Amino acid sequence: MLFGHTTEIAIHATVYLASQPPGRLSPIHQIARRAGLKKPLLAKVIARLTRARIVRTYRGPGGGVELARPADELCLWTVVQAMEGNKRPERCALGFQRCSVEKPCSLHTRWSSIQEQIRKLLEETTIASIAAARREVLVGKILL
Repeated sequence: MLFGHTTEIAIHATVYLASQPPGRLSPIHQIARRAGLKKPLLAKVIARLTRARIVRTYRGPGGGVELARPADELCLWTVVQAMEGNKRPERCALGFQRCSVEKPCSLHTRWSSIQEQIRKLLEETTIASIAAARREVLVGKILL
């Protein structure tokens, strides 16, 4: 698993919101049901995404959640950073506490290179592109 569970939930939620028509608010219970998630955990994830200004929430009848910016301007890296901060890129591939540039483990140099490639991929991948790819898969299943 590349990301923590809550980060995966955040990705699912933002992709779901990106697949909704502009201006449509999605209630948390609806997102949870469609994505197969537990509502209380999703609510906590949505709160973090709201603090990071990735989504906006509206209370009351007709309220719900929407992306705070266009999905084609929201990269996957932004969602990951909102959920995990800087802790992931800093972690040692082997789990050693004292692995650093000064005291590298046997994988440090290669792992640093891979981490940079992953970060670049996440920065170049928009939530809109993931939602579009998901739609293509779903349409393909319907046509088969």
